[in-house]
Amino acid sequence: MLLPSDVQQSVKQALESLTEPVTVKLFLKSDEASSATMHEFWDEIQALSPKITVEESASVPTGMTPDEMEGAVSEVWLGGQWTGIRYLGIPSGYEFGPLIETLVEVSHGGSPELGAPVMDWLKNLQDPLRLQVFVTPT
Repeated sequence: MLLPSDVQQSVKQALESLTEPVTVKLFLKSDEASSATMHEFWDEIQALSPKITVEESASVPTGMTPDEMEGAVSEVWLGGQWTGIRYLGIPSGYEFGPLIETLVEVSHGGSPELGAPVMDWLKNLQDPLRLQVFVTPT
């Protein structure tokens, strides 16, 4: 068991606010030790809510090459559509809280908390934009 019982209880309570089912697609490399841990991690989270489904894929995530896939990858999907949210590696430690918040936010339709000027700027983008977010305590 990766998640202690008190953490499981907190996560279960947070996931009760999911409104729509969320799917997490796992892209694992069978030859890496982190893949087994990632699988166990998501199995534990899936067991905490009937609205979380975890699917394992043998392929490579869209837009990635096998060389870019250095470890296990998780993608968040809603209604059969990829949300654009991808986690590289196990989202534990400081990534864990934002992961749970992300699942809940996506389930509610994923309305971003951005101001009107930022939303207007994003709507007027002409070229693809790749946004990467790194979670760190510093």
